Amino acid sequence: MYKNNIDTIKPYEPGKPIEEVQRELGLKKVIKLASNENPLGPSKKVLAAIREAAKNVHLYPDGGMFRIKKALAKYHGVKPAEIVLGNGSNEIIELLVRGFVLPGDHVVSSDMTFLVYPLVTQTAGGKYIQKAMKTFRYDLPALAKAVDKKTRIVFIANPNNPTGSYVSDVELDQFIDSVPKDVIVCLDEAYVDFVEAKDFPKSLKYLKRENVIVLRTFSKSYGLAGLRLGYGLANERLIGYLHKIRQPFNVNSLAQAAGEAALGDPAYLKQTQKVVFQGRNFLQGQFKAMGLYFVPSQANFVLVCVKRNSKDLFKTLLRRGIIVRDMTAYGLNEWIRLTVGTMAENQLFIRELKKILGK
Repeated sequence: MYKNNIDTIKPYEPGKPIEEVQRELGLKKVIKLASNENPLGPSKKVLAAIREAAKNVHLYPDGGMFRIKKALAKYHGVKPAEIVLGNGSNEIIELLVRGFVLPGDHVVSSDMTFLVYPLVTQTAGGKYIQKAMKTFRYDLPALAKAVDKKTRIVFIANPNNPTGSYVSDVELDQFIDSVPKDVIVCLDEAYVDFVEAKDFPKSLKYLKRENVIVLRTFSKSYGLAGLRLGYGLANERLIGYLHKIRQPFNVNSLAQAAGEAALGDPAYLKQTQKVVFQGRNFLQGQFKAMGLYFVPSQANFVLVCVKRNSKDLFKTLLRRGIIVRDMTAYGLNEWIRLTVGTMAENQLFIRELKKILGK
């Protein structure tokens, strides 16, 4: 009765919510540094837009998403027809796999990247071909060699989750030139707003190609994770194809209004970036001073080796009201991923970590 390719899937485990930890451990104050969320919360302009949109939640949302598409088109300098929106960028990933992968087809990516890629591939009955990273970075030449006649999609998270590393413009140019035109290259840029590297790819230049799609999200830099709003940018042919398989009302009216308002509030984005850049520098500086190896990050989190069992450290921090991400799912048994929080949250984490490690 059950499909074996689905029945054997290990479900994605999201980070523990604050309320659950408070209930389980009887804690009054808990900080969450596990899911790469924005510590500032949504902007005032976004909250005002949500309140106004809430007056009409008895009506179906705009299935064509006219206003948010128009705002995104202006923001990125593209056509509305080159945009597809989803219930988070996760949905666009799923649309790609549903649209292009048949049982037995191949999807290529890394062994240490976003866990949703292999999950949705398995759901479609496809085979996930994963290549090992080199020093916590995508090995693009290895990915290129892995592409064969059965390959339908290549996923590249840039910056990558959970490592925070990135591939450069030169590396990506060479890779995309090597990929056959009938293989989709998905550039998942959920963390692009936190990049400071000068040689990071300007990915929208690839939209002239028929086989490249760029994903973005409002969850991280705009503080809208709870509303689930993401989008893909690609040529009109590819976007039109994805529209054929997406649900007609896949983005709710509150998310559409919030996204439009967020794009109109550049000051909020700059404040978020300031918090992340300062916090990231602080955390990485502290890890260096403590003698802890970490992966230099271009995202709003840092992957760090804590030199002890990460599950045990996770539980110890949890009892102290701090939620982090244990990395044993990736085979990194002495590593955690830490979201950049407010400076007060970052400092609290470092104080508790020093106590636990005896630093």
